Amino acid sequence: MDNTEFETVADVVPLYPNSSQLDDIFAELELSLPFVEDNSWGNLLRFTDNLTDPIHRWFLFKEGYSYKLVDKILDRFKLPRNSSAILDPFSGSGTTLLAAQKRGIPSVGLEINPFAVFLGRIKTQWHRIDPEILEKELLLVLQDNKNTPAKLPDLSTLHKKKYFPNGHAYELLRLRNAILHRECSQEIKDILLLALLASIEDVCCLHKDGRLLRFFPRDIIPPKEAMFNRTKIIIEDLVDWVKADSNQENFLPQTHVIEGDSRHLDSILDKHKISHQFGLILYSPPYPNNFDYSEIYKCELWFGGFINSYQEWRNLRLRTFRSHPSCSFPETHYLKDNVDLREIYQLVEKLAKCPDIGEPESKARSRAPKVIRGYFDDVYLMLQQQKLRLEHGGYIVCVVGNSRHGNLHIRADTIIAKIGQEIGLNLVEISVARHRHSRSQQVQKLRESLVIFQKNS
Repeated sequence: MDNTEFETVADVVPLYPNSSQLDDIFAELELSLPFVEDNSWGNLLRFTDNLTDPIHRWFLFKEGYSYKLVDKILDRFKLPRNSSAILDPFSGSGTTLLAAQKRGIPSVGLEINPFAVFLGRIKTQWHRIDPEILEKELLLVLQDNKNTPAKLPDLSTLHKKKYFPNGHAYELLRLRNAILHRECSQEIKDILLLALLASIEDVCCLHKDGRLLRFFPRDIIPPKEAMFNRTKIIIEDLVDWVKADSNQENFLPQTHVIEGDSRHLDSILDKHKISHQFGLILYSPPYPNNFDYSEIYKCELWFGGFINSYQEWRNLRLRTFRSHPSCSFPETHYLKDNVDLREIYQLVEKLAKCPDIGEPESKARSRAPKVIRGYFDDVYLMLQQQKLRLEHGGYIVCVVGNSRHGNLHIRADTIIAKIGQEIGLNLVEISVARHRHSRSQQVQKLRESLVIFQKNS
């Protein structure tokens, strides 16, 4: 008789390991991977250096890394040939692109957030701005006393007086309207709008803190004063750069900033008639930590006119990397359906079904499994696309941090490394740049690493 007839439920239903058992599984797996502790990268994973560097400092993009990281990577990993270009498929505020521009290297950035696209384009097109005209137009905008109708966008946050006291939300909107009605070049209008959007945190009681905008009562200044201060910084940088090299514009390489989804990289580049491959693909994707950047930068999105309705906001969220549970993303099964990735799929399933994700019936318990599965399916898609566009001998440098869900430690660097290996990329090393504390559990330190691949010649 076939003994399988007498299997019990316990025999056929897999038991998924708890967080401690998963720690052991990953510890054994990581023995076979080229981990290197190198804290010389650590400070370069912060935006701090950019706060004092010309052009980079035009907008505080907390999630960005230092421009010095780009320089160090370019010094260490030589591009396959002199004409190689750099790609950043999560270009954010444009740090990679501006650093490449300074070194005379062509670059392309892809970004899903329309405000970040706007920011990256302006910073990399600094050479098109005449500082004297900008200063003149700034004064005219600030002197515009027309009673322009100022109907606030629908976003409820903008209507709360404790967030925007003293009518500052309406004043911001009046300044935006004054900019839009100026009879000047689009470049000047855009740079004035950027200065205005960079002023938002100066004039309100909201502070970008982790994955949220938090109420933070503090001394604030009027919008006109804030915009004046921000624009003067821009003018100062432009004057200094023009003095440094009046002919610099003639030697600037091509730089493209494109709104698009990194998971569809190849077709988007084809659409924009960018056919070449890249010697270096450098980026930092969202970490699997529940951060929704369309929430964090919602004031800039709405005040800037990049989002005009809740439906548009929802549509933007649905296009983002599945690193957060802010909306109900469609489910996919890319890892599951790929026989070559079966081992990685099973590893991800152990994470998704770990009993230590959160308390029973908690939101974390219901949301985290979808985030984990969706995130690593998206990682697979992005790496596949990057491989298509990577030159032979070229490098991929993925800057990523690990995270926690409840007591579960998500080792994103390890799984990204394994996916890259399985799709045929050569894993050069996983360089651990620093260990940071979990927000919720100060005892547990989480790695931030550079996962470095090369495409074999």
